[in-house]
Amino acid sequence: MKHTVKRFFLFLITVQILLYGIPLKAEENGQEGFSLTMLDVGEGLSVLVQADGEYMLYDGGGRDASSYVVSSLSSRGISELDYMVASHYDEDHISGLVGVLHTAQVDTTVVPDYQADTSIYASFEKAVASAGSTVIYPAPGDTFSLGSAQCQVLSPASWDNEYENNNSIVIRITYGDFSCLLTGDAEMEAEDEMISSGWILDSDILVVGHHGSAYSTTEDFLDAVSPSYAFISTGEGNRYGFPSKQVMTELKERGIEMWRTDKQGEVSAFYDGSYVRFSSEPCSDWSDGESPAPEQAAENSGSGNSGPVSDTGSGNTITYVLNTNTMKFHYPDCPSAGKISDKNRQDSNASREELLAEGYSPCGNCNP
Repeated sequence: MKHTVKRFFLFLITVQILLYGIPLKAEENGQEGFSLTMLDVGEGLSVLVQADGEYMLYDGGGRDASSYVVSSLSSRGISELDYMVASHYDEDHISGLVGVLHTAQVDTTVVPDYQADTSIYASFEKAVASAGSTVIYPAPGDTFSLGSAQCQVLSPASWDNEYENNNSIVIRITYGDFSCLLTGDAEMEAEDEMISSGWILDSDILVVGHHGSAYSTTEDFLDAVSPSYAFISTGEGNRYGFPSKQVMTELKERGIEMWRTDKQGEVSAFYDGSYVRFSSEPCSDWSDGESPAPEQAAENSGSGNSGPVSDTGSGNTITYVLNTNTMKFHYPDCPSAGKISDKNRQDSNASREELLAEGYSPCGNCNP
């Protein structure tokens, strides 16, 4: 189902609104059909999928969004999840899952088969064990059912990727002739691997990888997925410059309709087997996060959340803080950076690419 069918669906939606008013939410329609809701967790990701009254939560956002995710499930009357998926172990993807594990029944938890050296990973592991949930470590090609929807794991092919983002569990969901692709923080290496694998990637909705980072959503990947719609989960005024100018340009030039949490908040798609409708109009703001407005740039110039900070003692610009023992690099205001011992700490004004080339890897908490 592609662009020509999409236009017909949008025409039907317009007629329905004119005749009957705004369509009801899927929950108010007796939990029939399929819905995908991108929760507004700020700079993180959390996607709630419903199919025929069964539920899957894909990621849970960061610690600041944990109570919001829990209340979002509660307000929908959801006390049981058929599946919980942790795409990978970055804080902005799994912190909210810990709260859900303490407040809802989780039948099956789908997790990556690697370990992370972070406190939030330890908390997540403990919560999964306490919940008594069945744990699955998936492989590409594995499938499971959510109502009459089919969920297929497409990536990663292995768990020893150089960058943890490429350990993200990628899932393609099909409900009849409607499809969605959830990619976590998978970057271009994982995208290239999926293209080469021969998996069917074509999907109506693409939940854009890594919050719209320039390291994801390549032209080749967009060609393979060929989405009609794109959802982007990112925080307003985030320090990473998400979504990137490159990704926004590619989406706009391809005529892909786009929704984004930093401008619109929570967004949903509903499909009843005949047509797709959305909780709001597509976003008309194609601005990227790399070029803030002058007034915003001035506001952030003295903030620790603006990226590089000034080391007044030396006059140099500190871009990252290095841990020479763990070979991780952090933003200067990252809480983990403040715990590095003096003997293992090194301030650096090197670029991200230079540090990666030297063998350093990004912190899983601040995601530099």
